[in-house]
Amino acid sequence: MGKWVGGDIPFEVHIPPIGLMYLAAYARSVMPEIEIRIVESSLHCPTDADYLEILREFEPSVVGIRSITFFLEELQRIAALTRAHGKATVVAGGPIVHAYKAGLLACVPEIDAAVKGEGEAALARILSGKRLEDIPGVLHRHSGRVVENDDAPTIPDLDRLPFPAYDLVDFDLYQRQLSYSYNHRRQGILLSSRGCAYDCTFCFNQWPGVRLRSAENVYAEIRELHDRYGIRDFYIVDDIFNVSLKRALALFDMIMAGGLHIRIYFANGLRTDLVSEEFVDRAVAAGAIWFTYAIESASREIQELVNKRIDLERARAIIGYTQRKGVAVNITTMFGFPTETREQAQQTLDWIGSLPAASLLPYHFCLRCFPGCKITRQALEAGWDPMRVHWGSRMSYNDLPLGTPTLSKSDMNKIILEYHNRFGLANSAAVDKAVRTLQSIGYSSDEIVHMYSVLKRRLIRSVDELLLRDQGSSFP
Repeated sequence: MGKWVGGDIPFEVHIPPIGLMYLAAYARSVMPEIEIRIVESSLHCPTDADYLEILREFEPSVVGIRSITFFLEELQRIAALTRAHGKATVVAGGPIVHAYKAGLLACVPEIDAAVKGEGEAALARILSGKRLEDIPGVLHRHSGRVVENDDAPTIPDLDRLPFPAYDLVDFDLYQRQLSYSYNHRRQGILLSSRGCAYDCTFCFNQWPGVRLRSAENVYAEIRELHDRYGIRDFYIVDDIFNVSLKRALALFDMIMAGGLHIRIYFANGLRTDLVSEEFVDRAVAAGAIWFTYAIESASREIQELVNKRIDLERARAIIGYTQRKGVAVNITTMFGFPTETREQAQQTLDWIGSLPAASLLPYHFCLRCFPGCKITRQALEAGWDPMRVHWGSRMSYNDLPLGTPTLSKSDMNKIILEYHNRFGLANSAAVDKAVRTLQSIGYSSDEIVHMYSVLKRRLIRSVDELLLRDQGSSFP
């Protein structure tokens, strides 16, 4: 996790690995006798010795490694240790397979097979001993070369999947970590859909279109986690949860009728053009305390480039309406797009300045071009240095930007400074308002201190220290 945010602060963000938990639940549904253990390598075994102890104790016949492209080196570490110290079959999965495909097996020779797309059915077939060449969606080695099988069909009815295997994770361990919303809670992670209805070029999308679980099915999972495990905090991680207003409102109504008194966090970005005041009202009534709105750019030209067209007036209105509810409201924006100029980047900063209040968290990111995303091709077509594109994808979010042909490194650093001086960590009024909002929605002093220690990349010891040290201009 240190690589993700940068620095060596002792507080880290870890959430229960929902993808692995879905795989485990499905495998057990078709092979009840199978024994499965879920391990998050950066949490359970950050050192080689830690992992080797798990290997010796559990003696797995198959080791499945899920990864994203950002953590290629960690996949290589685990795969190499597994091959060197055991006879387990090594299977890779997750977005990294879709991004690299055959190239992944080339750069990680220890991998025996990789699963692209949804892994439930393919992994279950691997575990049951079926031949790799007969399993759709699998890449494998044959006669010294990598063979890519035909794609597997997507799962048409997500309601038929078993709920994630929460019995295989340690709730207390994850409560000691920071969640996606930077607090310490027993975490219920909700993935109520798969895929996305949109095609933004900077996003990674493994599946065409979007498939939704029913409101009834999502509520049943919430109810089970609430009643069985005492979970009160639910973090929704869909690409876009509010793609169906009807489904969202039905779920909110079920939560209210059930009298659960839970807290809901929209940890991923909601589409402002799909949010209504009714959505906000019903979400808050159901327990929502954390909203995240994804804007990205206020430049019309950049919106066209990345295929994300947002009505900025509507976005400003719904953001202001949500902020007046007294909940946490985060606004994600970016800079450093292919062809983006200093003037276009400034349009985004000035649009942020037109909002009633700043984003609670400083969510103004420098674009990263990851393998498998259309934006990477757009960057190369715009004349970006291929090596800079590659190294940029390996950097943490807090590393300083490298610059582009149309936006110099100096200008990028000025954009970061202006953002934090006007709206972010260097603005005492913005930080003060954020802290008071967090306190009003139930964040403890320790949670706030740990959150800002990560954000500022220095150890904060008390809320008073945090506020006293922040001197800057007022948010307009």
